[in-house]
Amino acid sequence: MCGRCVILTFDEVLDIIWEIELGSAFNFEPDWPARRTQAYPNSLAPLIIPTFNTAIGTPSLRRGSLQARELAWGFEESWKPGVVFNTRIESATKPTWRDSMEQRRCVIPVSAFYETHKSETVASPKTGNPIKRQYEFRVPGEDVILIGCIWKGNRFSMVTTDANANMAPIHHRMPLIVRQQEFPLWLGPDYMRLADRSSIKLEAEPSC
Repeated sequence: MCGRCVILTFDEVLDIIWEIELGSAFNFEPDWPARRTQAYPNSLAPLIIPTFNTAIGTPSLRRGSLQARELAWGFEESWKPGVVFNTRIESATKPTWRDSMEQRRCVIPVSAFYETHKSETVASPKTGNPIKRQYEFRVPGEDVILIGCIWKGNRFSMVTTDANANMAPIHHRMPLIVRQQEFPLWLGPDYMRLADRSSIKLEAEPSC
């Protein structure tokens, strides 16, 4: 599943929070330099964290409802080596995830994310051996993609759901993409209504 994405700067995330709280459409102007930072499990990344308990939600997002925080990607769990960096939305009721899914939902803004093809291979640029090809995904016409996450302590995990028609030829899962107007729903008690992402349009380009 998704273990690589292109993240924004902390100041860019603050700008996005300002526009979300004002209820205005994103007018995103990226900071310089133009070369973007890629994040992987255990990387630090700036996220949008609500200042309220998502089990309760809020009737409207207003100034001070959201904050930017830098967290490390992946939960540290005793039952798994490394970190758990993806969480299935269907696992919301499992003990490992229940508390965070209910009370600590958040969002990571990215400009792109990557998925590994289930069978297609390409020669490794390092070894020449065949490896599975990765694809870079973007939302057509959008500079920012909001992806649902959960957090605890100083770490976060990206929430995933069933692949839609654009993703299915490459992978059976996809990150849970949240439209700007769906932000209050994701941060409220009825968030499971967003599990079906069949209406989200994605475009893919092969990546090394």
